[in-house]
Amino acid sequence: MGTALSPVHTSVHDDTQPHASKSSSSLRSSSESNDSLFHDDLDSLPSETLLRGDHKSQSQRLLNEHKKAILKTSAINVFWILMWYTFATFLSVYNKWIFSIDYYGFQFPLFVTTIHMVVQFFFAGTSLVIAPKLRPTKRPTVTEYIYKVLPCALATSLDIGLSNLSLKTITLSFYTMCKSSTLAFVLIFAFLFKLEKPNWKLILIIVIISAGVLLMVSSETEFVMIGFLEVMAASACGGLRWSLTEVLLRKESMGLTNPFVSIFFLAPAQALILFILAGAVEGYGTIFRSAFFVSFPEGVHTIFIILAGGTLAFCMIMSEFFLIKRTSVVTLSVCGIFKEVATILVSCVIFGDRLTIPNIIGLCITLFGIGLYNWLKMRNLSVNTQKTMEAEDDLRLEEEPFQEEHNPHHSSHLYSMVAESTPILLVDGALSTYRNSEEHEDQYELR
Repeated sequence: MGTALSPVHTSVHDDTQPHASKSSSSLRSSSESNDSLFHDDLDSLPSETLLRGDHKSQSQRLLNEHKKAILKTSAINVFWILMWYTFATFLSVYNKWIFSIDYYGFQFPLFVTTIHMVVQFFFAGTSLVIAPKLRPTKRPTVTEYIYKVLPCALATSLDIGLSNLSLKTITLSFYTMCKSSTLAFVLIFAFLFKLEKPNWKLILIIVIISAGVLLMVSSETEFVMIGFLEVMAASACGGLRWSLTEVLLRKESMGLTNPFVSIFFLAPAQALILFILAGAVEGYGTIFRSAFFVSFPEGVHTIFIILAGGTLAFCMIMSEFFLIKRTSVVTLSVCGIFKEVATILVSCVIFGDRLTIPNIIGLCITLFGIGLYNWLKMRNLSVNTQKTMEAEDDLRLEEEPFQEEHNPHHSSHLYSMVAESTPILLVDGALSTYRNSEEHEDQYELR
């Protein structure tokens, strides 16, 4: 009987053996695999709990790293803001101190500004030698230099020269308030050069700034007509200067892609123009026969003081440049407005300038106009940037549907080619976009 059942049993066993063997083998393999994974790498165990824990741990680690990066970046930005404020304030005080008859009394601002241009040219050239990545790949032709660079240099020279001339007779606070009207002239020249399309918002901004300046002027307790005319002429030249600057920046072939290069090409022409103006207006005979050059030691002392001002001007420009490269136009907008207020407060403390209530109201109105303009430009910039990014994303998806996305870091920065202490204005003429190209990491490109 046992032999009768044996074939059936064997038959059944033979039919199910392959499945049982596969199942058993699969279970053993799975068990061994899981044991191996468990013992070899707990993090790779396909467990939802462990995966959630690992994800939280990784997220927390990334969050901590992000916080550290933000703190580091903020600390560096604050450093450059303080450097910019420090050099700009020192330069403003220096200009008032050296030119005012009540203090050092050196009555030759055009001569001083000429030396400052030479100093800045020297520092800019040295910087380009030390840092090759700042060197331009292109440079202006002789024709471009004569018809485009020289007019900008002339406007800049008149802006700076007249600004310094005005400080001989007006207070630093009144100078700063009047110089804030430059934005109105910027917009006027932008309309004339068709760099901006006239619209009611921009015209309203011009009216607001003009009203603020008129209120400040009408209530100035130490009003001097000649000084007022000089600083307003400087503001008008500043508006022309910024429009001409935009023309330069729009020409990529010019190669003026950062302040180092801009100073290197503009400073010699500015120095030559100011040298001629200083000789015609101030007279070199008068300058070198003055008490400041009566003896060799006195002359060395005077030259040292003048060179110190040029160094301050260059340091201010560079700190401003590095601040702008690290931050957004929003940061510079806020910092620029507070810088004007800080300069006025410092002038009140150091030089005893007096502000009336209408002065303060007029200043607030002017700064409101500047802030409104900045807000409008930044809003437009944000909208345009968003549209550009969306268009680039659509184009990339069409051209590279199966490739991994690659988004190089692009950032818009603002810089001004100021050579002395002048208000920072957020105008299109000063907007330039730099990128440290991944293909050409040793050069800056203007986009």
